[in-house]
Amino acid sequence: MLGIHVILFNSDTHNNNAGIAGQGCMAETDAALSYQLSTWRGEFVEPEVEQAFRRHIERSVVRHLRVAVLVWAILLLLFGGLDYLDLGWSDGFLVLMSTRILQAALLLAFAWRLGQRPELATTGYAVTALEALGFVLFFLIYFARPDIVIWNIGVTLIMLISMFIFIPSRVYPTLLAALFGIAGTLYCLALTGLSTGLLVGVSFILMLPVVVGFVAALRLQLVQRHEFALYTEVAEANRELKAEIERREALELELKRQATTDPLTGLFNRRQYEMLFVRERERCRRQNSPMCLCIADLDHFKALNDKLGHDAGDAALRHVASLFARHMRQSDVLGRFGGEEFIMLLPDTDEQQAGCMVERLRQALEQSPLLLSSDRDYPLTATFAVTRVQDDEKTIRDTIRRADKGLYQGKRAGRNRVVLA
Repeated sequence: MLGIHVILFNSDTHNNNAGIAGQGCMAETDAALSYQLSTWRGEFVEPEVEQAFRRHIERSVVRHLRVAVLVWAILLLLFGGLDYLDLGWSDGFLVLMSTRILQAALLLAFAWRLGQRPELATTGYAVTALEALGFVLFFLIYFARPDIVIWNIGVTLIMLISMFIFIPSRVYPTLLAALFGIAGTLYCLALTGLSTGLLVGVSFILMLPVVVGFVAALRLQLVQRHEFALYTEVAEANRELKAEIERREALELELKRQATTDPLTGLFNRRQYEMLFVRERERCRRQNSPMCLCIADLDHFKALNDKLGHDAGDAALRHVASLFARHMRQSDVLGRFGGEEFIMLLPDTDEQQAGCMVERLRQALEQSPLLLSSDRDYPLTATFAVTRVQDDEKTIRDTIRRADKGLYQGKRAGRNRVVLA
């Protein structure tokens, strides 16, 4: 079967690497096959792609088809008035009007049914059946009103072109309904006594709107499916681009996290808390506000490691880091200083305020032992040294040295305490 391809070139085909280029060409070929169109049918060759296209246009087709069906029903009833003017309240009028009302009722029922089963609009078979039934009922006019045969042929021409242009449906089911209408019309004309020569002429006239409508509808179907293929390719490319952007953003955040945090505790590492120290110190200087630094050293941590193992030691560090983070202010900075030591930056806080805050941390830690199992825990305590950042101290190291001296004093005094250095 003849077909046309909708192809979007993959950037991989421009790669100089032969292996990658080969993979890109194969992917491009697969994409082309997926969106191959049948020139004669005006539909995708792959049934899955064709079904996806129909689902894509389903709501729009239902909306337009409902309008076309309602107009169709209204015109049927309006033409009943012309029948009455010519036939009066006769048996012929009652037969024609009954068929018009029956067909209008079927059209309205179909329009209502589209709300429950919208797929009826895109398969085309239901519309084709209604069109064929419409022709059957229309054929009765040739016998009820033989005086307007020329008028009926003109109406048939309008019906044939309207089937392709104004009623949304698939091309080939519509073509079958149109050919059925032509064959039925010629048969009715033959029964009314029209000569063979005139029948041949009428057949050519009737075929003209069918050919024009078929070509126009086929081109429209091809264009619609071209647009759908391009839309799908662009949407897929956008999804892949969005996924790649999200992946890169996640990777960037992960790299940033790894560069600024301690992998075991999730607290700021040395590089990050030193940078934050400089920023907060400058801010506090501009605002003439105090700033304190605190170092916490877990008591007897080596004994914990020796007794319970390094896994328990890591669990203890994570437990302490989580506890400190929960009890500190949002403006405070908490980092891992190294080993079993933690560092805290307390901006906008003087020595007395810092001492009270750190004392609460000490008590919270003392009251929160490390849970080793459901019925076993291990007590944890720490020694804290708090010192105020001096205006003449240019780096954090000067402040840390003074805090280290306070830690040494706290250790000598018996541990598990807060020392102001």
